[in-house]
Amino acid sequence: MKKIRQLNLLQTKEKLNQRKTISHLVDLKTEAEKCRKVSKELEEITKRKNNENQEINSYSFQADRQLVRKLMDQREILSNRQQFLKQEQVTITKEISKSKAKTDILEKKKFKEKVKVINKNDLKLEDQYNQISKR
Repeated sequence: MKKIRQLNLLQTKEKLNQRKTISHLVDLKTEAEKCRKVSKELEEITKRKNNENQEINSYSFQADRQLVRKLMDQREILSNRQQFLKQEQVTITKEISKSKAKTDILEKKKFKEKVKVINKNDLKLEDQYNQISKR
């Protein structure tokens, strides 16, 4: 019974770790979605700035070009962040699958241990019955 309790505790610990990684994965997905939205908005602002066809002085033109350049830099930063988040999601997904495999293995070991305990109890009962029948 002691080993079954240990296996139960290990299984519970693994399930808690699994829940924690799943919640981390959800957080990463929401962050990736936010990055996508901001990236789209930056792209729209850049397109609007590029499509403006009004006469402006040289200072305004330089300021607009500098703004567009900064927007493009921000889009690049966001795309790098999205790539990083995708890699993290893949890594966490692998961790979750490993955790599920561990949980399955622990479940099988627990089942085998229960069978052993039941067999031992059956042997004890048979021995007791044999001793009583000999009397």
